[in-house]
Formats: sequence, C-alpha cells, structure tokens
Amino acid sequence: MNYIDALKLIHSAVKPRTYLEIGCRKGASLSLAACPRLAIDPEPEITTALHWPTRVFRETSDAFFSRPDVIEILGQAPDLAFIDGMHLVEFALRDFINVESYAHKDTVVVIDDVAPGDIAWASRERETQAWTGDVYRLIPLLREYRPDLDIEVFDAEISGFDKGVAVISNLDTNSTMLSKQYDAISSELSKGAYLEKSSADIRERLNVRASSDLKSHIESLSRPSLQKAATVSVDPETTDYLDLLKKRLLTEPYRKDEFRLHYLRRCLNGEDSFDQATYIDITQRFPNEYTSFEEACTLSKPYKNNISNLAFTHTMMGKARLDNLHDCLDQVFSNGIPGDLMECGVWRGGAGIFMAGYARAHGQTARRILVADSFEGLPKPSHPQDSGLVLDKERYPELAISQETVADNFAAYDLLGENVVFLKGWFKDTLHEAPTDQIALLRLDGDLYESTMDALKALYDKVAEGGVVIIDDYGAIKACRQAVQDFFDQRGERQPDVIEIDWTGVYWIKQKAQ
Repeated sequence: MNYIDALKLIHSAVKPRTYLEIGCRKGASLSLAACPRLAIDPEPEITTALHWPTRVFRETSDAFFSRPDVIEILGQAPDLAFIDGMHLVEFALRDFINVESYAHKDTVVVIDDVAPGDIAWASRERETQAWTGDVYRLIPLLREYRPDLDIEVFDAEISGFDKGVAVISNLDTNSTMLSKQYDAISSELSKGAYLEKSSADIRERLNVRASSDLKSHIESLSRPSLQKAATVSVDPETTDYLDLLKKRLLTEPYRKDEFRLHYLRRCLNGEDSFDQATYIDITQRFPNEYTSFEEACTLSKPYKNNISNLAFTHTMMGKARLDNLHDCLDQVFSNGIPGDLMECGVWRGGAGIFMAGYARAHGQTARRILVADSFEGLPKPSHPQDSGLVLDKERYPELAISQETVADNFAAYDLLGENVVFLKGWFKDTLHEAPTDQIALLRLDGDLYESTMDALKALYDKVAEGGVVIIDDYGAIKACRQAVQDFFDQRGERQPDVIEIDWTGVYWIKQKAQ
C-alpha cells in the first residue's frame, strides 16, 4: 500500500479536528487533512493545492517547539500528527517527545520511514535514491522506555520502495520519561543501540504487519473524544452546489464575455476600432491581454491596476479568499461554533451570498447572515492613519453599491431569506447596535484604519471562542494592518498570529484571552 493511501485510511478513521505535520515538503500528505492544519518544515516546497486553513512554519521542529508560545500557536491539541522530518533517530525522538507533550491522550501519532526495504536505505548519510535513515531505531527504543504506548508498524511504500509507517496511540501527555532520559538515550544511540544488520532483522524486531491490517487497527482506536465534532455534509450535491456558487460569484463561466466588454469600452473610447471577427474570437485576437485579464481576476486585482476596470463579479475576494471562506465555514460548522455569520464592507454582496448559500446547503438557516455596509462607498478619510487613502464615492463610484442592488444579487441566487439582515450606515454609527449576541465568523473588508478599528471595537468581543476572524485588506493596506495591531495593543492583549490567505487577506481563529 502506498503511504499516501495508508494516511488516507488513518485520516478517514481518526477524523481529526486539528492536524500537525513535521516535514511537509511538497504538501502531498498535508493536503489529506480535512481540518485546520499546521506544518513545520525549514524548506517547504509545497506544490499541492491546500484548501483547508493551513499554517506552515518555515523553521526546524526544534526551533518551533522552543518557542514560548507553542500552546497559543497550536490553539488546541492535535488529534493526529505525522512525523516525517529529519531521517535520523535522535531527531525523530525529539519530535515525538515534543508532539506528545502538546497532544491529548487520544492523539494518534504516525511516524514515517520505520521499515526500510533495504538496509542500505537505513544509513545515517544518504547514499541511495531511496532513504529512510535510521528512524526505525526509534520503535524498539520507545517500546523499551515507554511500554505504556501502543505501537504498531505497517507496510507502506512509495514508488515501489518499502518504507513502513508506525502508528502510536495511548499517549501520556504528562510523561517525562523520555525527556529526562534523553541524554542517556542519546549516549546509547551513539554506541549503536537498536541497530540491525538487515532489513529482514528490522522487520522481525519491529514485528511489521501487513498493510491490510491497518484499517481494522486504526478503526479500533476511534474514541469518543475524537468524535465530538459533527462533520459537515460532504455529499456530492452539496459540494457541487457550493463549487458552482463560487464559480458564479467569480463569473468564471462568463470571463470571456467580460473581456469582450473591455474591448467594447476601448472601441467606445476611440482606443480601438470594432471588428466582428475580433469580438467573436476575442481571446485569439488578444491572447496575451486575456491571460493578464484572467490572472487579475484570479488574484482579485483590477485589470491593469485600474479600479474602473473592476469586473462584473459579485465579489472582489478572488478564488483564494473565497475558497478560504469556504474552509473557514467548514471549520465553524464542523466544530459547532455558535453564532451568526457577518461581513462588514460587502461591495456587491458576494461573501454574504456564499455564507447564505452555505448555511442553506447545510440546513442551518437559523444562523443569521449580517450584511453591514454604508452602501454609499467608503467614508472620506478622517483619521491620521488614513491620510491619503481617498476611496470615497466621489473618487471611486465603482465601490459604492446600493443596498437595493446587493439585495437583488442575493435574490438572484434565491438566497434573500429571512435570515439575511442588512445594516446600513457608517460602521461607527451602526455596528455597536448590530442585532447579534454572538458571531461565529466575522469578515472585515473596510479598507481604512478607522473602519477596521470601529468594526473590531464593536464586534470582536462577540466573536465566539473558536470562531474565525478574516481581515480582507491586511496585506494590501498598511492602515488596515495598523488598526488590527493597535486594537490589541489598546486592550493589552497579544495580537493573534495571522494566517495568510493570499497577497492581502489573512485570518485567525479566536482563542480564549490569555
């Protein structure tokens, strides 16, 4: 069995709410987790698409676990951890010690590369294409020093090379045996303890089991504490509906028509002359321009960096931020986080429309969708931090979308239900009176320092523990970023570690105040 298939079985049985991975490389194993993920790798080369909320720390695992704020970063103990870091026994040992100390009793730990198919692959220096290092030595070590652990080793391969995986359960987060004995153990290892002369000897000593036994073993580890969170529906119809909703909000099926409109505008402005053949085969006539247009749409940037070129999408979020909103809603609903869903600064309403569609698709229309905006564009800058940020209606009428237009957009998707509540007015005047006691997901897209600060002051304390806060303009607008920092400074609280979504958007999961 390929090790990726083995990991899929483990994820399917454990159903982790949070996942930790040490050594993520290209992200193949990291992508399997259908929950918030944290990866540690000093040189990640991620090429795999990652759709759930993901944080990657570009540092060694030793450096990460030496941080004073590991608990705050993790948020909660991982239900599943995968150790695939340095292929040397002492590194794997330290990784296990550290992971166990931040785990809970039902956490499952998987260790890669423990049953090499050739003893040459087990050298401490890489001399072959396939290389597991001497990680296999960790298994008899743990069985000797920690007989309380439940350790099973199973066959697994990659590209035809046997490498094996170990599944460790029955953790004791209070155990200090390994850390206290680490120096003595290191001395034993340096003298050759637990070394074997052949792969057959390794298999015999580790009692490697057939991969066909993995499914029944991992299912036997399912415990109540790992089943608390109700998983969200993943039936094909719901998935297809939400994927189609995102495509429509981004006008992906009509992108060529939008590009035709840009061509017609140039013709009207005298910058080009109309040609029917060009109009019909627009992408053939302007292939390079169309590629640039598609890239701008994907990144949610105005074509040619001109706000007047904003497309006819119902959201300026772009694919990455819309996918992230989907992932965050999955997390909120899976973990049973109470509260309403709210966006402040809605433009044409796309994010709210998706929230409403998601809630309906999952049968949770009791959650209100709060849609807060002036519906008159952005205010004129009045705070010193906003000096020079002139984005008001007079300067950019494209940003001023009326409440009636936004409501019509909701209605066009048949999502203008009783649970959709509009709050019209400047944030400083309306948000303190927002008709909600608790918020599960708060999305802020106010651009300005003053708007961001007004929203945080009025609403942050209503965000439930475990809820999600998304800041759309954090990366693109310094004033917005400063407002977030100042908000927490004024409260005497440490600013949460934000997770980057794309070139501008970030989010974090609200933890209990320290």
